[in-house]
Amino acid sequence: MELERIVLENKQMPLHYQIADYLLHMAKNSEFTATEKLPPEEKLRDIFGVSRATVRHALEHLSRQGVLIKKQGKGNFWTESSQQLKKEKQSGINRQIFQVSEKTSVKVKGKDLEKATDAAAAFLGLDKGAIVYVFRRQRFIAGEPLSYTVNYLPQEIGCKIQKRHLQQMTMLETLENVVGITLGVIEHEVEITRANGVVAGQLGIAPLDPVLTVKTSVFDYLHKPVEIVWTYFVENKYKFKVVLDK
Repeated sequence: MELERIVLENKQMPLHYQIADYLLHMAKNSEFTATEKLPPEEKLRDIFGVSRATVRHALEHLSRQGVLIKKQGKGNFWTESSQQLKKEKQSGINRQIFQVSEKTSVKVKGKDLEKATDAAAAFLGLDKGAIVYVFRRQRFIAGEPLSYTVNYLPQEIGCKIQKRHLQQMTMLETLENVVGITLGVIEHEVEITRANGVVAGQLGIAPLDPVLTVKTSVFDYLHKPVEIVWTYFVENKYKFKVVLDK
């Protein structure tokens, strides 16, 4: 399959992740067939306008995921397992849901070991009061608070994630690209709630003001719980558009 020149425009994500993501997206949408050979590294370098080292880094990342195999003297080929991937990449949809774009910025407030809330422990299958990693982030648009997010992850997953990763990627992208988890079902529950003192302070609103609250439950491809997340949006700043085509 012939690829045209591709411009990588996401300034928040490292280039090799963008290249791997783009190629994987094509595989998921069956634009490549199983066992098909990828263009040579020199061609990919020209297509994406990057160094050969960056291309190799991207291909190595796909190889670690088990969707690409390098055959000595022959090149890189998609594996059979690459065709079992979902056609729609979960993290792409979630960028839309959580308003992630070049117009927004993120501030990682903390990465801490804390006792899980009862709801978090129950979802993650941990004992009540178990210690988990908790990540807290603010997202801004035009310099004003848009959302406040709290992620709860088991220690074996959270220990692999650094605050700097979340400055470059969403948590779902970090789980895929850094931790190496193959994501499965992602559930979102949306409701209007009242801001408590902590949420109000992070969003710059008054306590008890209404907020759009999204509870997100993330599973891997074996349906094992990965993380549970609460995201609070300033109610009058959130807008989500869905376009469905048959």
